[in-house]
Amino acid sequence: MLIANRWFLRSLLICIHALGVFGILASSSGGSGGNAGGFACGLSVQGIAPVGDGTVWVGVFAKTNTGTEDRVVLLDTDGSELISYFIGAGGSENAIRAVARAVDGSNDIYIGGDFSGGILRLDDNGMLDVGFSVGTGFNGRVTSIVPLASGEVYVGGYFTEFGSAPINPVSGLVRLNVDGSWDNLEFVTTGVTNVESVALATDGLLAGFVYSGGSGLSPLARWNTGGGLDINFISALDPVLSVIAAEDTSGDIYVGGSFTNSIVRLTDTGTTEPGFAVGTGFDDDVLSIDLAVTGGIYVGGSFTTYNADNSNGIVRIDSDGTRDGAFMVGSGFTDLDGIFPSSKVVNVVEDVSLDVFVGGGFTQYNGIASNGIVRLDPDGTLDAAFDVSITIDGEVCDSQTIPDQP
Repeated sequence: MLIANRWFLRSLLICIHALGVFGILASSSGGSGGNAGGFACGLSVQGIAPVGDGTVWVGVFAKTNTGTEDRVVLLDTDGSELISYFIGAGGSENAIRAVARAVDGSNDIYIGGDFSGGILRLDDNGMLDVGFSVGTGFNGRVTSIVPLASGEVYVGGYFTEFGSAPINPVSGLVRLNVDGSWDNLEFVTTGVTNVESVALATDGLLAGFVYSGGSGLSPLARWNTGGGLDINFISALDPVLSVIAAEDTSGDIYVGGSFTNSIVRLTDTGTTEPGFAVGTGFDDDVLSIDLAVTGGIYVGGSFTTYNADNSNGIVRIDSDGTRDGAFMVGSGFTDLDGIFPSSKVVNVVEDVSLDVFVGGGFTQYNGIASNGIVRLDPDGTLDAAFDVSITIDGEVCDSQTIPDQP
């Protein structure tokens, strides 16, 4: 799953920078790379979409000794590069904001960010899908994409127009048809802008706002599929940076952000669920939440502790709020090399194999060189068989290649 405040700077995930033109690089099979010819690079990853067969799509910002690049990459089960779609050069760590896999059986991949149009769709071969045409698209960045089984897609972000037409009454939230056209669904209320996170609940749509335009709307709101606002759902959390609905019949919702304790579980009316006791919670922002098959949740962010216990960037929490001691992360995620200004985990996704993909701006996991993305075993152990290898400007970046510092 949207201004210069501390919480926003830390919540900035990686968005797309396109320079107005999209190009396609040839697919290339990777391999274990090294520091070829003295070339080195740092990788920052946000936007992770597992395919289900062990491969995974990721949004990548590469910082080299000579410049920067943004791209979307399909990684093989061993971390080698299968497909690469070039987005642009000269961007920033705040590049790709959303990578989401279609759930209509097409295996398409949606990319959202801060480029012209704000959203695009690739087929499973990494080619731009011209059948998904948004025209001039959004006039601001896209931060969250939720595909539907029908082929439609919910889009949240920092925009007020689509196709040069104003989005009313709720800016920052739309539903697009399978061909990329706006279905003109109106979400009831006024003054809403800057949607940071969107999720599907069992009975409707949830959206977390960074700013509600003084409308009096809660920073977390719920609509039904027809656009009607659930006036009985009231939450005082602000700002909301990550939201996900619990996959059970309770209708409960996990919410993360920059508020007190940074995480909470809400009932279907928006009240706090007392059975989810987090104590002092996190000491910094929660940026990503993913449901675990075990019934708990994985949480990622810029924090270093959970309930006063060391937990650098990631933790697994049971459904009652206690830390799951079976998931051990050691010293967690760090950037001791100083490549990125704010070491953080911005995306955590559990695969169908129960492995956990973690992306962000970091260079180490538990003291081991880990360049922007890792795959963890269910017990938190680093999966050494997943050795990321991505070609940047003709050279290879892998888990060990870290750029020289000035």
